[in-house]
Amino acid sequence: MKIKRIVKLKREMYDVLFDDGQSIKVHEESLVRYVLIPGKELDEEEFKQIVQNVQYDQAYVAAIKYISYKIRSNKEMNDYLNDDYEERIVSQTIHRLQDEGYLNDENYARSLRNTLFNTTDKGPGHLQRELKKHQIPESIIIEEAESFDELIDAERMNKLKDKFLRTHRGSYVQFKQKLREKLTLRGYSSHHFELIDYDDDYDEDTYFEKDFEKYYNKYQKKESGFKLKQKMIAAMMGKGYAYDKISEKLGGMNDG
Repeated sequence: MKIKRIVKLKREMYDVLFDDGQSIKVHEESLVRYVLIPGKELDEEEFKQIVQNVQYDQAYVAAIKYISYKIRSNKEMNDYLNDDYEERIVSQTIHRLQDEGYLNDENYARSLRNTLFNTTDKGPGHLQRELKKHQIPESIIIEEAESFDELIDAERMNKLKDKFLRTHRGSYVQFKQKLREKLTLRGYSSHHFELIDYDDDYDEDTYFEKDFEKYYNKYQKKESGFKLKQKMIAAMMGKGYAYDKISEKLGGMNDG
């Protein structure tokens, strides 16, 4: 088989056309490396070898480009290359990237830990979940999660508390409950909650009045007297308000 002609494509890619109707797309680097020029003759074995080498070159170039955006895990790279290349090519490419230092799960885990700590409100538990998704070795996950845990201090936890308190609309008791839920979802644990100071000058009276009015308007349509009080107490305590405060508000009502 003979190379009939070579057509320039976009982004340093070329289409190599053969006289038997076959064609391969190659990067400019491969064009030079394998001396692919019009008129060159290849036997079937040479053609297969070049096709395989070209695929490997293309996989490597694609991988380098993928890594250029941000650091990747071995699993992430494997999944990315598997979309376009056969398993053997993927395996060879990943081994090359590891040998050259482009792929390293320990570096990936450390980088993710630093990113989460410095740019997000996530905690060690979130790091663990993310690293498990990427199939990082358990020993590395434990090491990085412990390192992350050591970075968590009272300043970070109280900043998170203040952030969520600014948007809370309700009782302070309810806020503390919701805060634990939010922080748990973000990867924090009980020993982190102990770093939080709950000494805020928080006025819940406005929210108490709004919630009281909402529930009173809802229940007084069907209930009255003692049953209405029961409903109101249950609803307001469910929102985290103190029993004494609710009772005082209901004090003027007739039990009927």
